[in-house]
Amino acid sequence: MSCLLKIRAMRDDMSLIERKLADFILDNTHLLRDYSSQQLADAIGVSQSSVVKFSQKLGYRGYPDLKFAVNEAVVSASNQQRHSPAHPSQKRSLAVTFSELRDASYAVMQGVADLNETEQLQQALGLLIEADTIQVAGFGKSAIVAKDFVLRLMQMGKVTLNSTDPALQIQMATALGEGNVLFAITEGGQNSDILKIVRQAKSKGARVISLTRFGNNPTSVLADVPLYALGGDTSVRTDSVLMQIGMQHLCHVLYVQMCQALKVDAHLEESMNSHNLLDTQ
Repeated sequence: MSCLLKIRAMRDDMSLIERKLADFILDNTHLLRDYSSQQLADAIGVSQSSVVKFSQKLGYRGYPDLKFAVNEAVVSASNQQRHSPAHPSQKRSLAVTFSELRDASYAVMQGVADLNETEQLQQALGLLIEADTIQVAGFGKSAIVAKDFVLRLMQMGKVTLNSTDPALQIQMATALGEGNVLFAITEGGQNSDILKIVRQAKSKGARVISLTRFGNNPTSVLADVPLYALGGDTSVRTDSVLMQIGMQHLCHVLYVQMCQALKVDAHLEESMNSHNLLDTQ
C-alpha cells in the first residue's frame, strides 16, 4: 500500500504531534527527499525522536525507510498522472482502464496484508474454524461481500446464517451463544442495524469479527477481532469498487486458510460436482 495512502488512513487515530507530521508530509512530499529527520523535526517544531517514532508507527524501521517510501509513492503517482487523462471527465481507453484498475486492485490487496496484523488474522481464523455457527451480516454494498463469504463458508459445510433483512438478522443474533461467531461487514462501521446485531450477539456470548474501512469506528471498537480493508481512492467512480475488492480479498484469504485447516477438499469437490450437475440439467 502506498505510504501516503497509509498516512491518510491512519491520520484520524494519531496524536496531535503525529498529525502535524502527517499533514506536513502530505502537503510537502516534494521537500521530504532533501530533509533529514532533524530538519523535518525543526520544520514542524517537534523532537527528532518524534519523527523516528512516527516512522515506526507507520511500520518502517526508521525515518530513512519512511522517506524512501514517500519518494517512491511520489514517483508512482507522477507516472500514473502522466499516463492518465488530465481531468476525470475525459474518456479513458479500455486499455488504460484495465491497467489502472489492475494496479489499483493490486495496491488495495497489498494494503489488506499491511493493515491487518498476523495475530489478528490468526485469531479470526481460529474463531471461524472452531465456530459451531457463523452469522454473516452486511447490508447495502457490504451485502455483496457478505453473500460471497456466506457461499464460501457453506461450501465448507459450515452452518451459516445470513439475511438481507436487518430485523431477521437481529432475530438470528438472539439465537447465537458461546461457540458461535458473528462476522459483521460494514464499510463505514457506523450502520445502526449492524451495531444492533453486534450488541445482541455479544450479549448472548457470541464472539464478533468485524470487517470495516481502516480506522477506529463504532463497529470495530465493539468487535472482539477487528479486521480492515481500504479503498484508497478519492474517485467516486472507483473507491467503492476498490473497497469491495479489498474486503473480498480478505474474506478469500480467510476462506483458503480455513479450507487448509479443515481439510475440506473432498467436500468442496463434491459441492462443485453437484453444482456442475445442476448446470447441465
